[in-house]
Amino acid sequence: MTERLIDYAALEAAAPVIRGAAHPMRLRILDFLHRAARPRSVADIVLAAGAAPSAVSQQLRILKDLGLLSCRRSGHHVLYSISNPRIIPLLSCIEADCAEDPRPAGASSPFTEENQR
Repeated sequence: MTERLIDYAALEAAAPVIRGAAHPMRLRILDFLHRAARPRSVADIVLAAGAAPSAVSQQLRILKDLGLLSCRRSGHHVLYSISNPRIIPLLSCIEADCAEDPRPAGASSPFTEENQR
C-alpha cells in the first residue's frame, strides 16, 4: 500500500470526540452554534434544538466536558460557543452526505447496524 494512513495516535485522540458528538441533539447544538457564529444563550439553543431545557442542558454539559464547547456568563445568561473548531469539518461532512442522500425521509440510514450486516 502506497497511501499514507492517518497516524494511529491521531485516530485514538479523535475517537472519543467523534463518539461523544455522535448524538443527534449534540450535532444539532453544534450545527446551530457553528451557524450562529457567535456565543448563544441556553434559551436560544433550547429553541434551536426543539427539546426540553433539561435535555439540552445535559447535552451541553457533555459537549463542554468533551472540550467542544466553552461557556461564559453574561449577566443572568450563560453563553455557549464552539471551542474546538476541529468539529466543523465533521458537520460539513454530515451536511454534504445528507444533501446528496437520495433516500426518502424516514428511510433507514446506510450507516445503521442493520445495514452493516
